[in-house]
Amino acid sequence: MPVQTLKIHKLTWVHISSLQERDVLFLEDNFHFHHLDMKDCLEGVQRPKLDTYRSYLFMIFHFPSYDAEIRRVGIRSLNVFLGKDFLVTITNEPDEYLDEHYKKLETKAQKNLPFDPFKNSAAYLLYKIIDERYHKSLPVVNDIARHLNEVEEDVYSNRNKDATTNLAVIRRNILSLRRIMEPQLKMVDRLVNIDNAAVPPKLQVYLDDVHDYLENMWAAMENYRDTVDSLYNTNESFINQRTNEVIKALTVISVALLPMTLVASIYGMNVTGLPFADHPIGVWLIFALMAGMVFGAIYFARRNNII
Repeated sequence: MPVQTLKIHKLTWVHISSLQERDVLFLEDNFHFHHLDMKDCLEGVQRPKLDTYRSYLFMIFHFPSYDAEIRRVGIRSLNVFLGKDFLVTITNEPDEYLDEHYKKLETKAQKNLPFDPFKNSAAYLLYKIIDERYHKSLPVVNDIARHLNEVEEDVYSNRNKDATTNLAVIRRNILSLRRIMEPQLKMVDRLVNIDNAAVPPKLQVYLDDVHDYLENMWAAMENYRDTVDSLYNTNESFINQRTNEVIKALTVISVALLPMTLVASIYGMNVTGLPFADHPIGVWLIFALMAGMVFGAIYFARRNNII
């Protein structure tokens, strides 16, 4: 996609999807950004960061995304160059939310609205973009909460096989979200308190609102993590209980069959003079003896609450 440039009064917004080498040349010729920042933009998804320069700020934001087919949380990266009267946004792949915001602002520019020194500033535009993007991330958190409620029903309904797999998926997604959000909290906190001409003091209260929103999402993730850990332990307890019951039942069966095996082995030996060996109904008496031993073992286990 070619470089998109939008101008509203003194504000210039340049948006680039899928950065190419020719786009780097355009930025170097028009804005003279540091070559290390350009290198970060070309190398794909990098860790969140905030670098300060005399005439601009360079930031890398991460936003969570969710793939419902594979039930996995991913990362969408946004590289930002913020100056006093310009904003450059770069994504490594098309971002429908950012494209939608660009079209809205383009429509607004065509209306030739009066100049507002605050709302027509680059810093305010950046605030609107990241605020909207973080709010668009809320469905990811809501999906985790919904799946968590479903798994809780599975755990307490003894559907342990499904619950174990789903708990593992949810735990992985929560860990992914925490890895995304923790550096974002630190970076936005730095942005709130930064002393730079690109971020006017009047905007800091707005950025602080974004920081509060991220803190609320972080608190929700902490709560979900504790819930998953509790459900995991509960599910393991149920599985261990069922395993113990199966082992007890198998043990009782083994003990019950042991006397039968012993009697059968003795009478299977080539030895004369065994009781009832030559009796006309001897085999039935031996069967009755074996059955009595089996029922006796079962009665003993039931009486002592073994099974």
